[in-house]
Amino acid sequence: MGSSYLAVLRRSHARPLLLASLVGRLSNATGPLSVVLFVQAETGSLALAGTASAAIALASGLLAPIRGRLVDRHGQRRCLPPMALGFAAALAGLVAVAGSAPAAVAATVALAAAAGAVAPPLGASMRVLWISLVGQGPRLQTAYALDAVLDELLFVAGPLLAGGLAILYRPAAGVLATAGLALAGTLGFVASPVSRAQDGSQAPAAGRGRLAGALGSAGMRTLTLSLAGVGAAIGILEIGLVGAAREAGAAEAASLSLAAWAAASAVGGLWYGARTWHGPAGRRYLGLLALLVLAGAPMAATTSPLALGGLVALVGLVLAPLESSAYVLAAELAPPGTLTESGTWLTTAINTTGAAGLAVAGTVVDRAGVSAALAAACACTAAGLLVALAGRDRLGAAPYRGRHEAGQAAARQLRRQRRML
Repeated sequence: MGSSYLAVLRRSHARPLLLASLVGRLSNATGPLSVVLFVQAETGSLALAGTASAAIALASGLLAPIRGRLVDRHGQRRCLPPMALGFAAALAGLVAVAGSAPAAVAATVALAAAAGAVAPPLGASMRVLWISLVGQGPRLQTAYALDAVLDELLFVAGPLLAGGLAILYRPAAGVLATAGLALAGTLGFVASPVSRAQDGSQAPAAGRGRLAGALGSAGMRTLTLSLAGVGAAIGILEIGLVGAAREAGAAEAASLSLAAWAAASAVGGLWYGARTWHGPAGRRYLGLLALLVLAGAPMAATTSPLALGGLVALVGLVLAPLESSAYVLAAELAPPGTLTESGTWLTTAINTTGAAGLAVAGTVVDRAGVSAALAAACACTAAGLLVALAGRDRLGAAPYRGRHEAGQAAARQLRRQRRML
């Protein structure tokens, strides 16, 4: 680990806060598979298990900005523990009522949705505290890159933990462990004086009453919409890789491609965070988004799983830096008092459109082929780039406009002086 990462972690309160946050966020990675394994074991229905897991994901993603706004307005200590308690209680209730009877089925899905609706936004809350810990200088990019890479690793360890608990004990153990992780991580998180200081008093009264919240910023709207295209591409690409491996008669190659994607993303994120970046975050975001389009463009013309694995590794190298720069940019663009909400809008944009991409990609593969699906993924990323280019002024990514206008003004002034002489 580079000296820049060590400098970030040596900040007072940084390590305990980050550890507590990661413990709580591990529940996001264990939850989906734990619920699927448990509900399928109790009901014998994989369809119901998938419905319950989808209910958690959709409720969590769609309502994340509302939870983020509540945290901004009322503070982390007041909001996060009740959310964690509600999340744990809903999962415990799901374990208690799950069954194959119609009433039990309805209660299972409802409790799953309730758990997602109140899941504590620890990731977004931690990103707010990184600003308090390291400021908004170059070290914030390092902190966000480290946070993003560790979050990726959670989604490698989480399913392994969920599956191991189901095998060694019983499927319900994974669901209850998910509830315990969220509760323990959240309580440890808000025990920090840095978290207690985020009491909502930082939000101006005008900001608190603004209906649009974080999306009151034109730059935030542009950023969120452009990331929606990236999220859709991610969902489509995951299914496209599976389809390519199936067509090649080597289904196991899909897991290798996805592993290469995750590993390259971690490497790219660590490299990006270890460097000191001095240019505007909006310009970096725009450049990385353009690189992502270029990295994915050749995929539609490639049929070899091995070649696709190499290309998807290039995508991974760019993806983590892109997300890291997006969170830094969101911190700059968010209206006063909406930092937590702004972060949740980015995850909502990526996750909900990613779920939509997953939903339609299978149909595209079956009806039009793998190449069409991969082309669609590239088109979604390109659409996100076009949105960002159209709104580059709002993102602070127009590199020379100020200098150009200053030069024109100086030239006009010089002509006037010459006429006067």
